[in-house]
Amino acid sequence: KQVAANLQRMSAVMVTLTGGEPLLRQDLEAIAASFDDRACLILNTTGSGLTPERARSLASAGVFAVGVSLDSADPADHDRLRGKPGAFQTALDGLAAAKQARLYPYIVAVATHDLLKPERFWPFLRFASEHGALEVHLLEPCATGRLAGHAEAVLSMEERELILDYQEQVAESDDLPILSSFTYLESPDAFGCGAGLTHLYIDGSGEVCPCNLVPISFGNVTQEPLAGVLGRMACHFVKPRTACVGRTLTRHVPGGRLPAPPEVSEAICANHLPRKHATPLFFQVRAESQDEVGRTDLQSAYDEIHDDYDEFWLKEAAKPIHDLIAQLSFKGDERVMEAGCGTGFATCLLAEKLKAAGRITAADISEGMLTLARQRARSRGIQNAQFVPDDALRVLDADGPFDLVFSSWVLGYILLKPFFASAGRALAPGGQLAFVVHKENSPRVPMEVFGELVAADPSVLLKRVAFDFPRDMAQIQREIASASLQVQRLWDGAAVFTYGTAEQVLEHLLKSGAGTAFYNALDPARRKGLEKEFLGRLADLNPPGAKFEVVHDYVACVARKP
Repeated sequence: KQVAANLQRMSAVMVTLTGGEPLLRQDLEAIAASFDDRACLILNTTGSGLTPERARSLASAGVFAVGVSLDSADPADHDRLRGKPGAFQTALDGLAAAKQARLYPYIVAVATHDLLKPERFWPFLRFASEHGALEVHLLEPCATGRLAGHAEAVLSMEERELILDYQEQVAESDDLPILSSFTYLESPDAFGCGAGLTHLYIDGSGEVCPCNLVPISFGNVTQEPLAGVLGRMACHFVKPRTACVGRTLTRHVPGGRLPAPPEVSEAICANHLPRKHATPLFFQVRAESQDEVGRTDLQSAYDEIHDDYDEFWLKEAAKPIHDLIAQLSFKGDERVMEAGCGTGFATCLLAEKLKAAGRITAADISEGMLTLARQRARSRGIQNAQFVPDDALRVLDADGPFDLVFSSWVLGYILLKPFFASAGRALAPGGQLAFVVHKENSPRVPMEVFGELVAADPSVLLKRVAFDFPRDMAQIQREIASASLQVQRLWDGAAVFTYGTAEQVLEHLLKSGAGTAFYNALDPARRKGLEKEFLGRLADLNPPGAKFEVVHDYVACVARKP
């Protein structure tokens, strides 16, 4: 449990329970339950012991996916490769049990020379689909472990290129499982080898290695804290590499008991792991980007679109604001702080709930938005609202205490944890925090299309675009609790905008919020071309003749300070 907690504090997001055969452990469910929903839990198995009952038990403990090892669509061939009669049927039974338990069932296959032949590969993929696999993950042979010294097992450059070709072809078919592999992700043209940096391996006895294919240990988590072990590892693994660490170091690992102990491992790395090396393309682009989209960019974006904001945003996004305010009760003399007031829509609704003794301080970084907010308030005769061109966190820290801290559709552009911490300090005892916030990667379809365009060529972005939207209600629950606040009401929903054309969708994105910041982060010389490609992909994804829906998923919350 302590290891799980430490991994999650270090932001581990993908955790694979593997072996050997992990299902031999009777405490596997307890291990899985040690992780909360911040981690995506995956089980890799031969299928042995994965009964329908065990699959349901693992799903209840938090396991999301089950990867079953299968190397051939031919029973005799798979049994021969595994050295165990009946291994083929065991694998298929395990896959079926995972599917029945509503786990994500997929197949893990070693990409041998034979399997990559088209006459073997395509029937294998169709076989996987027929037996319920949603994905086939190809593992590239590495001359380590049992394959140490067997260079003939390693794929040629042509075979590695073939995997990439297969992935591209499979991606165009709706009738086949997803085809995944590390061949592209770990290539020099993407993320490279992340051993000891974005990836680590903890074996069943607690030894911590940079990768499951690199049998060198930097310490044991049953004997010392994980942070200390990773500190030693970090002395040797500083930046991602274009070359596989396993291929570089394995021939230097001495025989005998593995993994090699820490003192031997450190000597191996010091003597044989190059300190100067090429950097994978992703990290080159990341380092070359000028900056991250920040306050100044957001301020410019909202100044740019303030005249269009209400028309393109409030027609559907107003209802969640009304719903949120309806959850609040007012005596009339409250001191209210609104973070990111925009054009003053929510400000005026809140101000009208207050009597003469009540006051609302509404902060926003966009002077263009504040100009419209002041005009809106004057037109409605509101005199108890003060609009300030300032950072919400500074106002919270300087001007409290408040009886209510309110925010609609702004959090995420303001970092969640600092905001909740400041709100917790600024609220008077018994005071409330109320907000509605976009979920991560919302609106999903346009964000996915944008992400695909950037992934195809990261250099189109001159600035990194990263905001802090929550994944789900569970994340909000945790972070509210960490600010010593108590959730009173928590719900989610969606604001859905409907348009007739892809061009109208793009106009909505550029005139209703921070979409302009994304657009402005693109290389100006390439914006028009990317815009055309974005519209084309968006149109292709929409059923012929159907309206375009832009779905903004959100979480809303009312919390109280004890």
